[in-house]
Amino acid sequence: MLQKIKPKKFKLGIVGGGPGSWIGHVHRISSRYDDKYEIVAGVFSRSVDKSRKFGQSIGLDKSRCYSNYKEMSEKEAKRKDGINVVAIMTPPSSHQIIAENFIKKNIHVISDKPFAGNLEQGKKLYKAIKNNKKIKYALTHNYSSYPMVREAKNLVEKGKIGKVEYINVEYIQDWTDGNKISKTNSKKVFKWKVDKKIVGVSAVLNEIGSHAYHLAIYITGLKGEKLIADVSKYSKDVKMDNNAQVFVNFNNGAKGIVWTCVTAKGGVYGLRIRVYGSKGSLEWVQNDPNYLKFNPSKGAVKFLERGYTKANFSKKFSRVKFGHPEGYLDAFANIYKEFAEYLKTNTKKRFYFPNEEEGLETAKFIDACKKSSLKKQWVKI
Repeated sequence: MLQKIKPKKFKLGIVGGGPGSWIGHVHRISSRYDDKYEIVAGVFSRSVDKSRKFGQSIGLDKSRCYSNYKEMSEKEAKRKDGINVVAIMTPPSSHQIIAENFIKKNIHVISDKPFAGNLEQGKKLYKAIKNNKKIKYALTHNYSSYPMVREAKNLVEKGKIGKVEYINVEYIQDWTDGNKISKTNSKKVFKWKVDKKIVGVSAVLNEIGSHAYHLAIYITGLKGEKLIADVSKYSKDVKMDNNAQVFVNFNNGAKGIVWTCVTAKGGVYGLRIRVYGSKGSLEWVQNDPNYLKFNPSKGAVKFLERGYTKANFSKKFSRVKFGHPEGYLDAFANIYKEFAEYLKTNTKKRFYFPNEEEGLETAKFIDACKKSSLKKQWVKI
């Protein structure tokens, strides 16, 4: 049975996302967009003093600014007014162990991507989620929550582009800031992302490749079956995965290409997906998120605008009237809002936020990429 909770707002605890964390700021704002959550507790830094100071700076009681996640889960589980949900925004390799700690206390989880640091962790976390019927889990692959991405998913499901035949998705960034990286300055520039113990099995695949692959399976509803990948490191001295080129065969026979890179000079959040079917194609670009290009195999190209006329489905996920920009924070907020609604309902209403199923699929994809690149051959996902 789903845990019964009746508060007007869910009591939210946070792990990570403290001083200097940009993504922490994003999560905190997004959780409060629709008045579904109240942030009441957290551990924001490995430094107890920093954690408490930061917690108090955002209005938390000193007694609920904890030194570590174990203390937080123990004490919050014993409180009558303890947290209902925990939001995790720490580096990848810690996601599994932190989430499992709260799952054992019957506390719902919202986690930043990726699902886990590696496939072994992913399988353990997936099992823990499935074994506890009292909790629910959401994964913030936020791009899936853009209104026009949801519109694209809806069009595919309705058969508007026919059978999906080809998928092309890319996500490129430049973590170097245009600078040349050496062994000497790599830790200063890339920070914890050069440490496999923290970033997990692959920096480029865990950090942004997981988003790219997830977007492909989310919009199309397909799963990858086989792939061949070339995953490269920045240099002999800086052994951080920085680029991945992947060919994917999907379970319906569709062919796909995933390219992700974190050292593409001039690359500024270049996320783009194109899906081609037997009746036409769709294209969505994150830097122009309010529009979806719909190109039927016969007839004129259509640019569908968020919340307007032919894009009625997207209205369900829009807060701002068409003609006005909406985007990144709203996408995160959609996940928080949907998850809150999910926790409060016992109906069979359909929800669209990413969960452990997609989390495990992305972990399988990343693991297969690493194995394929090492063996230089096709491998099963």
